Amino acid sequence: MKKFIVPAVLFVAIGLIAVFWMPITKTVAQFGKSFLEREPDMPSLFSDDEEENEEMEGRGMSKEEFLTKRAEAFALLRGLNNDQVPDPKQRLAAVERMEKQQELLKLRPQSPEKRALTAAWTAIGPAPIVSGTFRYSGRTIAIAVHPTNPNIVYVGTAQGGLYRTTDGGTNWTALMDNAQSLAIGAIAIAPSNPEIVYVGTGEPNFSADSFFGVGVYRIDNASTTATVSGPFNRDGSNIDVMTGRGVGEIVVHPTDPNTIFVATTSGIGGIGGVANNVLPSRGIYRSTNAAGATPTFAKLTGLAANANSSVRDIAIDPSNANILVANVVASGGVGGIYRSTDALGATPTFTQVQTFTSTSTSELTAEFAAIHPPANANATFYAATGNGAGRLLMSIDGGATWTQQIANSFCSPQCFYDIAVAVDPVDPTRVYLGGSPTLVAAFSTNSGTSFLDGGSATVHVDTHALAVAPSNASIVYVGTDGGIYKSTNGGSSYLYLNNSQFYATQFMSIAVHPTDPNFTIGGTQDNGTNYYDPAGSAWTRVDGGDGGYTVIDQNAADTTNVRMYHTYYNQTGSLLGYATRGTTSAGWGFRGCNGASANGINCSDTNVLFYAPLEQGPGTPNSIYYGTDRLYRSGDLGVTHTVVSQAPIASGIAISAIGVSPQNDNVRIVGLQNGGLWGTTTGSSTLVDLDPTNAIPNGFVARAVVDPSNVNTAYVTLSNFGVQNVWKTTNLNAAPPTWTNITGTIPLVPVSAFVVDPTNSNNLYAGTDIGVYASTDGGTSWAPFGTGLPRVAVFDMAIAQGSPRKLRIATHGKGMFEIPLVVAPTGQKRVDFDGDAKTDISIFRPSAGEWWYSKSSTGGNAALAFGTATDKLVPADFTGDSKTDIAFWRPSTGFWYVLRSEDNTFFSFPFGTTGDTPVVGDFDGDGKNDPTVFRPSNSTWYISKTTGGTSIVTFGATGDLPIPADYDGDGKADVAIYRPSVGEWWINRSTTNVTYAFQFGTSTDKLVPGDYTGDGKADAAFFRPSTGFWYILRSEDSSFFSFPFGATGDSPSPGDYDGDGKFDPAVFRPSTSTWYVNRTTAGLLIASFGTTGDLSVPNSFVP
Repeated sequence: MKKFIVPAVLFVAIGLIAVFWMPITKTVAQFGKSFLEREPDMPSLFSDDEEENEEMEGRGMSKEEFLTKRAEAFALLRGLNNDQVPDPKQRLAAVERMEKQQELLKLRPQSPEKRALTAAWTAIGPAPIVSGTFRYSGRTIAIAVHPTNPNIVYVGTAQGGLYRTTDGGTNWTALMDNAQSLAIGAIAIAPSNPEIVYVGTGEPNFSADSFFGVGVYRIDNASTTATVSGPFNRDGSNIDVMTGRGVGEIVVHPTDPNTIFVATTSGIGGIGGVANNVLPSRGIYRSTNAAGATPTFAKLTGLAANANSSVRDIAIDPSNANILVANVVASGGVGGIYRSTDALGATPTFTQVQTFTSTSTSELTAEFAAIHPPANANATFYAATGNGAGRLLMSIDGGATWTQQIANSFCSPQCFYDIAVAVDPVDPTRVYLGGSPTLVAAFSTNSGTSFLDGGSATVHVDTHALAVAPSNASIVYVGTDGGIYKSTNGGSSYLYLNNSQFYATQFMSIAVHPTDPNFTIGGTQDNGTNYYDPAGSAWTRVDGGDGGYTVIDQNAADTTNVRMYHTYYNQTGSLLGYATRGTTSAGWGFRGCNGASANGINCSDTNVLFYAPLEQGPGTPNSIYYGTDRLYRSGDLGVTHTVVSQAPIASGIAISAIGVSPQNDNVRIVGLQNGGLWGTTTGSSTLVDLDPTNAIPNGFVARAVVDPSNVNTAYVTLSNFGVQNVWKTTNLNAAPPTWTNITGTIPLVPVSAFVVDPTNSNNLYAGTDIGVYASTDGGTSWAPFGTGLPRVAVFDMAIAQGSPRKLRIATHGKGMFEIPLVVAPTGQKRVDFDGDAKTDISIFRPSAGEWWYSKSSTGGNAALAFGTATDKLVPADFTGDSKTDIAFWRPSTGFWYVLRSEDNTFFSFPFGTTGDTPVVGDFDGDGKNDPTVFRPSNSTWYISKTTGGTSIVTFGATGDLPIPADYDGDGKADVAIYRPSVGEWWINRSTTNVTYAFQFGTSTDKLVPGDYTGDGKADAAFFRPSTGFWYILRSEDSSFFSFPFGATGDSPSPGDYDGDGKFDPAVFRPSTSTWYVNRTTAGLLIASFGTTGDLSVPNSFVP
């Protein structure tokens, strides 16, 4: 579908603390006029494909209205502010900051936290989207074919980066996923050295999600090892002349790869925020050292009196590099086609040879194709233009004069967006043309006076690029909103090349199944709503149009009878609501207003976003919430709706985010597009202002999320540049709540996605304009999350179930990715009272019931009384704050006593009986230790899970000792015993529920399992008191090693004392109160801590 950039009109009420967005009431042409005063190439006319146009107009929505609403939605998500020149360096600075943070993360000592943060992202598609016999991917912008090998092709996508194939499209390789911009505008192969390829970043299509670029990259050895250099964007004075712009085209001198010409345009999406910034001047830039180490560029000031105007396309005479034609996009008679005959000169001059008189970008845009047959004195140029609603012009005298070949409205009225032309490399009369659905990928054999559309049957609409193989004129490639296609018969028919290696889908949303690890749905821009099957093998389009928000009812018990919801576009008066279906094979039923009020949703609501928010609450079925300028709720699958807010909440202001507590349906938060925040904790339909002091900056509220484990904790994120975008409250039930900025080290870019881990509320994930950040301490600190994720905008995210669980993200340009949520194994029972990921030297003094510990973070000591001499020590993190809580179990009563590390308050509860053996471990993988007792009398384990309920497991025999730990590395403690009589270990792995047994040790050995090798799995290990030797069985390969460390009478006290993710052998010597720690990274530590009669706290876990 078509694109446009028309942010809503911003008004500021002087004297009031209010910024509000008014619905667009101007005509599109009026809007274009106001924009032309600042950026004279912003589009003012838009359209959509004919089938959908008819459907929209039938609902009272014109082509222009449809595109205007979608542009507004994208502009808001990208943090664009109307009437302000945006600052492109904010996103660039954010990328650079993130890269520095990732480098620092690499330097950290190895630890479970580091392993979790540096896990690898995996792309899961769609590659491709399946719809019947069709295969789709995403917006493809630029194509370049090798001059002598038609199978070597380079393809650029809107936000998916650059791909290369060396076998005609059977296989694809991504070449620039680590680039600072993944928006590709142009690709050029050096004719005299095709191993040099130039790539211009920044999409030139003038659409709201046409992300800007950072200049030009060069690829050397492009068809083989592909060495990427850049970005290059500086002039001779070291001034950046390209960042923030798009690149419409690059042309290379026919015989000199050092000389290139670059056409720059306005860059639109993904930028914003600061007024009065000066962007680089648009135009044509030339480099004469482009193949060198540090290319520089100079603007050709002789073009259009050195106007700061976009140049959408340029073309060169293949036989005479002095002849250059250019399309200038400008109003006031400046726009049109220009020609230079001295492009290689010191100060090239240009002559305007075609004048386009319009204020519409669509009417001002042109694309070129050039050929210079050996027998002809001059080159032949074709110009596909939006001028005159879509015409093809031809010049046979090297661009000096032009004649109209056809006026068939092939791209009207959105020629700023979908327009492409190419010419046969041998036959100048055979020309190819593509645009909107009027003409998708057509060819002419009579110099463009008539066309046959060979692409209409198989090629997705909205054509952006056409390329004919120079060495084989029968091979034609075409790029559209649906991906990449190929013809082997000169354009008579096309096959899709969208396959499992080509990722370019622009997702808007994601929803996951409550139990199945793969079942996922997501809405996309122009490629419908799509379904990832339970087998994890294929994506299928399940509904068409623009896909918006998606929801899956969390009561689903299988993968067939699944209640799903999704939105389309939304428009006041014609289409308000969403679609739903109850099984994977059923059709979609619409809920809401479709031209007439229905299901309780009112067609006359005064404002709604193009992508209206949709959210679910608890209940059976889940309650469903939908937002216009008021909040709707349905408890019966959308059959009926009730307004559960003021109507409207704020006049003329649409809801942009909805948050509902998964625990309590009465707890609701609503974010508005102007930054307003409203809600209720009682289910009242009169929402209250949750931020009356304006603590949170005024900006588009992207997400509102209530902690799934705590109804009083909530988060709000903004989609803005240059402001703190993540906010938290822990007293949502207060009047008003207190909001704290927890953005921390997250760069100041839009945060469009946010998730709280339902198993551990301290684990937070933020999806930003440049990637994902994670926090394990409730937002106190943040770090870049994962490796291998391109610098792509993340629009939504969700946690998928499975073992391990995975964070799945919806990106706007590279499809979906996922990463395992590897929990730092709490089964290692690291005694870390200060939360610095290091075991603290600590003792318990039975005579006084006192705990003493030395803080590894500061070196200071702490002491407190808690317990008696007969209590059993069970220190562990029971509350999930990453700090060990002081705790004991009282054998005489079976009570547990836990002193919270957060505030030194304690709680107690009965669990167990006299004769039981207390143990702790995180058996459910929620980041909190579960109180557990092993009952030797019946070999039964009783596990009080912090996620709820009690597990009873019979495992062991008389005389066995419990030794739980995470032996399989899944973040969950495994039930395990040691049988002293035969020296056997028996482990029930939580990943497979299979028991693993082996012999290792004797009856007098002291058991000290832990991760000594740093692979995330506990190793079977023991300390032999008679010799002071340690024996460790590697989990990696079941080989063992041993070494002396300690003496008879020592208390083995292993732990991770240096925070490198590996257990360190350690002993406490009671006779001298001395600690000996063999740290794997920091070296030997000897410390005196304690006195006669003290017990080692780390030794409390040694049975």
